[in-house]
Amino acid sequence: MKKDILFGIILFIIPFFLPSFGVSTDVGTLVTATSSVFAIVAGFFIADAMANYLRLQTLISTENASLISIANNAKKIDEKNFTVVHEAIDNYVIAQLDEGTLSHIFSTQTQIDNLDSAINKLQIQDEDAVSLDHLLSVKEKVAECRQEIALAAKRNLTVGHWLTLITLGVLVILTVLAIRDGTLFMNIVAGSMMVGTLAVLVLLREMDNNHLLEKKLAYENPREVFHAIGKQPYYPHFAPLKARVPDESGSYRLGKKGGEL
Repeated sequence: MKKDILFGIILFIIPFFLPSFGVSTDVGTLVTATSSVFAIVAGFFIADAMANYLRLQTLISTENASLISIANNAKKIDEKNFTVVHEAIDNYVIAQLDEGTLSHIFSTQTQIDNLDSAINKLQIQDEDAVSLDHLLSVKEKVAECRQEIALAAKRNLTVGHWLTLITLGVLVILTVLAIRDGTLFMNIVAGSMMVGTLAVLVLLREMDNNHLLEKKLAYENPREVFHAIGKQPYYPHFAPLKARVPDESGSYRLGKKGGEL
């Protein structure tokens, strides 16, 4: 983020120090053409990334809601051994948070297997048939969400896509620089358009690599899961201080490097 801000500042001040190109022909049409093509291509990729972004958001919320449902049903079914299920859920969510990325499906397979084993250890009574059926259906929902997350968390943009976008962005910057006439107003306009071009690329990058979603849901959404299993909220060691919100008692759990508490 700091590098992006620094690069943006450099782009903004370039028009004030770079001599005018002295292009005699009218380049207004060329600026319109290059900026339009850039906007169309970037807009297409942003729309694609946004669809993936929204789908991931739904999948994560569904998975966490399913974990809460599993915890509640386990307590109804077996009031003595439900803590084993709660502990397995706790370990699974902690493993997700310690990864610090949405691409955690393969690295958390052990934890999800342990959750399945914990559910199988519940003592089932005849009157628990309805709760058991619901628990098992919700467990399947978690498996479905994990499979979709594994696919949706992958990046959509390839190296070729980025080369196309960067090339168009450079063309926009060059044509914008060409329209300057040396006045303060035109330098401000040129610098702002250059920074805007960079901002579009940065936004697309953050959406494509899921950084925006990871920052949005990484520490807020799991709090409800920890509350459902009677655990204090957990934050990995790399979580920023402002994200570490304690529970009602004013405490929380903080991980250490290596995944220990």
